[in-house]
Amino acid sequence: MTLIAGTADSLMEQTLLAVESLNAAPSQRCVVARMAEFLQQFGISAFGMTRLPRLAGTRPDVLLDAWPDGWSEHYREAGFYRHDPIVQHSLSARDVFAWDEVPRDYMDDPLAAAIPQQAAEFDMREGLCVPLPSALGVGSLWLGGARLERVPGLKQAVRLLAYHVSQAVESLPPMPAGVRALTVRESDVLAWIAGGKTTRDVATILNISEHTVGEHLKNIRRKLGTSNNTHSTVRALQLGLLRL
Repeated sequence: MTLIAGTADSLMEQTLLAVESLNAAPSQRCVVARMAEFLQQFGISAFGMTRLPRLAGTRPDVLLDAWPDGWSEHYREAGFYRHDPIVQHSLSARDVFAWDEVPRDYMDDPLAAAIPQQAAEFDMREGLCVPLPSALGVGSLWLGGARLERVPGLKQAVRLLAYHVSQAVESLPPMPAGVRALTVRESDVLAWIAGGKTTRDVATILNISEHTVGEHLKNIRRKLGTSNNTHSTVRALQLGLLRL
């Protein structure tokens, strides 16, 4: 799909086509792939959807994870969610906002001020956030990249897309309690392993180290509660996280 250089109407037309494809997506991996195809024309290379349950003291649910390798783990381990200025603004914002539109007051916390700098190291320097309040909690769709193409009508298109992404994800079979969704890279690694590739093969195909492949497989086993790659493949198929 090429960069849209036309009117906001042409952008909305393409957004509706993307929405139609999302509504027919049979798996979370398919949702991610179709979103990525549509969003790349705007310089958006990473995205995710989270929801903070209304029950006080609970941790946020990660409904969709298409962030760069290592960012999700770093973000979670550093406890960034409690300090992230984008999260804080999304709890009260009523419409789509760009990351650079977050009020400066949220940056008074030194850790909050450090988050954008660290995100930039993962090629996420600019982005958008769509608040998604619901009866289950306050959620948001985050979209980021090295440089956004801020074409006319982009916020409106992203707002529409976010609603249907949320619907598509929520309509998929529910994850059992205690099971976390796989990241895009984890899904890719497991798909190649399920197809008979070795860790060395996968490392070459995905242009990462064998050590990184091993770490992804370890994370998959931890998330799915499995003991080996075969067990992980079977479990992922049962949960609809993998399609062969």
